Amino acid sequence: MAKKDKFPPLLIISGSEGLLRRRFLASIVGAQRAEGWAIEHVDGNNLAEVRDALDGGGMFMDVRTLAVVHNPHKVSLKLLTEQVASKDYVTTLLLYLEKEPDGRTKFGKFVKTQSAHHKAFPLPDQWNGPKVATAFVLDEFRVYGKTLNPDLAGALVGRAGSDLGILAFEVQKISLLAGDAKVITSTHIKGGMSEVAEAAVGPILDALASRNPKRLSRALAKVRETHHQDPTIHICRFLGPTVVRWMQVSYLDNMPPRAAASEIGMNLWYFENKILPASKRWGQRGTVQLIADLAHSERAVLSGALNGWVVLTSRLLASCSADLTSTSR
Repeated sequence: MAKKDKFPPLLIISGSEGLLRRRFLASIVGAQRAEGWAIEHVDGNNLAEVRDALDGGGMFMDVRTLAVVHNPHKVSLKLLTEQVASKDYVTTLLLYLEKEPDGRTKFGKFVKTQSAHHKAFPLPDQWNGPKVATAFVLDEFRVYGKTLNPDLAGALVGRAGSDLGILAFEVQKISLLAGDAKVITSTHIKGGMSEVAEAAVGPILDALASRNPKRLSRALAKVRETHHQDPTIHICRFLGPTVVRWMQVSYLDNMPPRAAASEIGMNLWYFENKILPASKRWGQRGTVQLIADLAHSERAVLSGALNGWVVLTSRLLASCSADLTSTSR
């Protein structure tokens, strides 16, 4: 079992870069479980759960516990301070934040005092995103025992985007399809790219963001022409996360941009230039309607509809042309 002095009474993991944050958490949980620790997940909203976790194994005091605390900003600062100062602890609290802590709050200030035991995974600056993503792609391929030219890695990022979760999926798929090949070539990249990337759906998202029915119609038609199979579900799942962001922001319309960007853990430049304009064009009712359109279209395919693409295109074009920007809730 890991010695007590190797693990402090309190750890913190935070950041809006979800993939790296989740991987780091999984590595800690896996390592401590292998050492015989009990692993618990508790909600900071529930004080009783947190206190029970701090009691550890109860009568079985030889059992160490790693308690992953979600919503940690809801936990009493007095309790957290006492935990940091504890000398005879059987439980390590791991405060798990899915974004950056707000340094203006009492909790955010407390987190700053724990820098020695805080691992942060912030989103890179927008201008630096492609560079970070390219380095990530190169590292991911090395995990699979493969290499590729950095320029080719950059081309992959240019085509699939800088989201590390999507890139990790693409790297895994390309590596599996490449078989025993140690060097990834452009042929491997082209053959392994997901249908979403091959469909070049960026123009669809851009047209939807601008609420331009003509542009949207052309972008949809181009995707359908270049796709051998029905791309409805792929398009729905590509658009979904961004449309959800638009909806979230539409409900933060009374907050200054910097505060709203911090609220959802987003880079300020990207928030102001990419998310906020589309959110304002669509409004609360409009973004909710878009989510309903995507869900209905995907459900139509899964239910055996003969032409899910017609359902998707008709609903998106109708919403794009309709007056759905009212802010009434």
